[in-house]
Amino acid sequence: MTKPQFLIDLERDGYVVVPNVISKEQCKEFQQKAWEWLESFPYGFKRDDKSTWTNEHLPYSTTGGLYNRYSVNHEDFVWKIRTEPAIIKIFEQIWGTEDLIASFDGMNASLPINPKTGRKDISTTKAWPHIDQNPRTVQNFELYQGIANLSPNGPEDGGLCVLKGSHKLHQEYFDHIGGFKLDQDAGVKENGYNYKIDEMDWFEGIGCEEVKVCAGEGDLILWDSRTIHWNASPTGEQTRFVTYVCYCPKTLMSSEELAVKAQIFKDRKGTTHFPYMNRVPAERPGYYNALPRRPDGQLDPANRTRPMNEPEETPLMRKLAGVVV
Repeated sequence: MTKPQFLIDLERDGYVVVPNVISKEQCKEFQQKAWEWLESFPYGFKRDDKSTWTNEHLPYSTTGGLYNRYSVNHEDFVWKIRTEPAIIKIFEQIWGTEDLIASFDGMNASLPINPKTGRKDISTTKAWPHIDQNPRTVQNFELYQGIANLSPNGPEDGGLCVLKGSHKLHQEYFDHIGGFKLDQDAGVKENGYNYKIDEMDWFEGIGCEEVKVCAGEGDLILWDSRTIHWNASPTGEQTRFVTYVCYCPKTLMSSEELAVKAQIFKDRKGTTHFPYMNRVPAERPGYYNALPRRPDGQLDPANRTRPMNEPEETPLMRKLAGVVV
């Protein structure tokens, strides 16, 4: 079987943009539903009133618009993208199987940050280069992550930034510095490692290029979990709308793990991007922001444990959730 060009590019560069995967109609529907979701909280946010574009009027998010609490992971409009056949087909090509499971990740609705036409209450996000894989396993491919890009995303519209080609160089760098740094490691059983800004010089010195990934409305962005990346804030006039999609073979989970995953789905809890790991951020021990908080640090009384609009549980959805039919 001939390998598709997008996969050749992805394996070489550590990221790729696959164009025209989601229809414009689906993108517009997602945008509308995301606006309605933000406006549904009792804090007064209105899309057309920029005086309400502040943390005081918005639900809790990270990096200015990444939402992974309030059961948004299971909103009907999020699941509609997660079950889009064209997205799933791409991951079937990646893995060579149709028997996939999905992560229950969140969505992003980042309002632009600028003094004239955007938010003024927060600063733009500083680069925080990191990988989403355990540094002990960086020589092995484990996962491709995905962003369903649901609004135009140009140079000033924020989003994914990558260090092109960095996914294959971590072990060489760790050998160069005498091993990875424990104080930058997310943990023995976790998938994450943070780099310091000045460490990027080594990667760039051997040919890695910093790229702000741009994509069209309806494109799918893929990247290797080992690719060094970070998020940039939108600074133009466009609100960034995306949802995070990730799939892997069902065979990577045991029957016991699948049962836990199915229960997470039934309870409408969110997970990280690894579909087979059953990591629930809202249940992370000792994590201050496990539950959403208001700007004053108090727990959000408007927290939700079920979506505002429950998804219709189709056979495909239940299959991706690991529910045994």
